Order: sequence, then C-alpha cells, then structure tokens
Amino acid sequence: MAVQQWAIHDEGDRSRLIWLSAFPLIALTVLGARLVQGFIFWGGASRRLFYDFHESHGVDFAVKLDFESAGFVANKMVHALPGALWIQEPLEWTLANPALIDLSVWVWTFAELIVGLGLIFGLLTRGLALVSVVLNIALMMIFGWMGSTCLDEWTMAVSGVAMSGAVVIAGGGRLSLDHLLFARVVEKGRRLWLVWLTSGALTPAATRRAGIALTLVCAVFTVGTYHILFGAVVSPLDPRVSFHRHHIALSDVALAQDGSVTFDAYVNAGPDTGAAYVVSATLADAGGTVVAAWDGAALAALPESAIDNVYPYVWAAHFKTEVVGFSGSTGARATITLPAPDDGLSLPAGTYDLRFEAINGATWSAEAELAG
Repeated sequence: MAVQQWAIHDEGDRSRLIWLSAFPLIALTVLGARLVQGFIFWGGASRRLFYDFHESHGVDFAVKLDFESAGFVANKMVHALPGALWIQEPLEWTLANPALIDLSVWVWTFAELIVGLGLIFGLLTRGLALVSVVLNIALMMIFGWMGSTCLDEWTMAVSGVAMSGAVVIAGGGRLSLDHLLFARVVEKGRRLWLVWLTSGALTPAATRRAGIALTLVCAVFTVGTYHILFGAVVSPLDPRVSFHRHHIALSDVALAQDGSVTFDAYVNAGPDTGAAYVVSATLADAGGTVVAAWDGAALAALPESAIDNVYPYVWAAHFKTEVVGFSGSTGARATITLPAPDDGLSLPAGTYDLRFEAINGATWSAEAELAG
C-alpha cells in the first residue's frame, strides 16, 4: 500500500481535494474504537503501576508487579498455560526462569501503557494501533480459551484486533496529537513513512486494499480461533480445553512393591477461579481389586516433601493439602508421592490402575506397571 503524494496547491484536481477533506471523517467514525481500545490497555497497565499497593519492610510495592506477592500478575500465565495456542513451550521456558518472568511482566506492562496512552491521545496512532493488533493476537494465543460465561478472553481479543485494525487504516484524524504535531509535514507529502507511523490521508486505493485486507484478517482470525478453541464451525461444539470442569492428567507413574506411588499430576483444564479437590486415591490390580487406598485424611496428612510443585513461586498455581484431601488449581503441576500403606503390602509384578476421586465425584486415572 502507498500513501498519496498530494500537493495542497493542486486546486484543479477536485476529487483529490474532496478525498483530502473527507478522510478525517473516516478517523472520526472509529474515534470511539480508538478511545475504548486505548483505555483498555491503559487500564491494564495502570492497575499494576499506580493502584493496589502493599507495604513490605517499610516500602510500598505494587502487588501485581511484586514477584514475592501472591497477587503477582504472572499467576494468570500459569493458569492459562494448559490451553495456550502454539506457544506452550516458550511459556513454560519463561515460567522456569524467574528473571525472565519478571522482565516479561514489565515489558508487557509498559507496552500496554504506551499503546494505551498513544491511542487515547492519538500520538503515533497507526504505529501503536498495529502494536495493539499484535498484543491482542498474543492475548488470544495465551488466554483465548478462558472465560466462564461468554468466552470472555476470546471475545476481547477478536474485538481488539478488529478495533485496532480499523484505527490502523483511519489514523487519528484531527482529534489527535498527530494532527497537531505532524499535519503540515504529512500534508506536504514529505516523509511518507511518517503517515504510516502517525496519521493522515491514505490514497483511495490504499484505503480500499487495507479495508479488504483487514476484513479478511479479522474473519480468518475470528472464525479460525473459534473453531480451534471451541469447534461449532464445521464440527460440533467441543471446547479444546474445558474452562468449566477441572481435569487432572496423571503421568509417569512409578509404583513400588510396598504400594508407594510417585507420579506427575497436572491440572490441565478447568476454571482458574477454583481448584480440583481430590478426596481419595486407590490402587487396583488388573482384575479391579483395590490393593491400596488413601482416604481424605491420609491425603491431607501428606508431608510437604511429598508434593514437589514445578512452579514453587508463591503466586503460582500449586497442589497443596487441605483439611480433607488435597487440591490443585488450574495450571498446577507437581510430582506427588503417596506413601506405602501401613499393612506391609507386597505387590506382585503386573499392571495396576491408580485412580483419584474428586469431591464432586469426578475421577481421573492412569496405568502403573510394576516390573518383576
């Protein structure tokens, strides 16, 4: 796409002059979208930077930006990890490095702050609107599967891409700092790259191409992510990862002859507003006979050393003991050891089934092999 090099003194070209005078109306029609999208990002950054402080050792810290606080904003990343699209490995790598987590949170916060204020005041409007598109795509990839009522995160992301894309085309118009600071340079046709970074009239052809491209991008992004995350486009409604029901994936089960069991557990589905509560565990042989059992009291009595959480941070999702049994919130991942029963069990070699039961009756199981 190109920007028209119009000379303002070219009074003879009536259609060009009409377009020049009409183009600000395009920006005016998306002014509401620009302000709303800007305030959304401003709100996200300001809640972390300027609000919700707590005192520690005589110093005020922003709760959401304090790595040592349970309210540290990266806890949302842990909850979202099970359903993230295409970038789970980079997210896991980030979560394994505290310094990188901290840096990522600060970079994202200042990106939101700059984009938010830029869109609200119309400064570097087109450039920051494009950054807004990228941020909304990133939000979709991480959080798009989450939302307990109306596909909350997905709706926010697709709406953000559409709104920000429209602002990329329209620019800031006359109600912007771009117009105040750069209008003369843009109107004289100099430094055309500045038009794409700030605001100003595009050619009719460039506007048409950008509008069609935006429509195609938004349609593919909206319908494509909806199908991937939830189905119901060319297949029945079948969420890729359930936000409504918890699921615990059990893997790498190691069974000892005395009946003790070590395994990896991962809460890879369910709402981040609650936890899966396990109130009993059983070990059954190939014939279905229960050979070992741990009731709620036994699970609640597990020592701290029996639960080794992958993400040990105070703000991360954890498995932990409760008054009865133990729980794990969405995104919690740990290696857990159940002790051997007290009756001196000696298991023969074979295949066994380790099964958990939740307080709501849900069950999760995994196969365990005991070699001879």
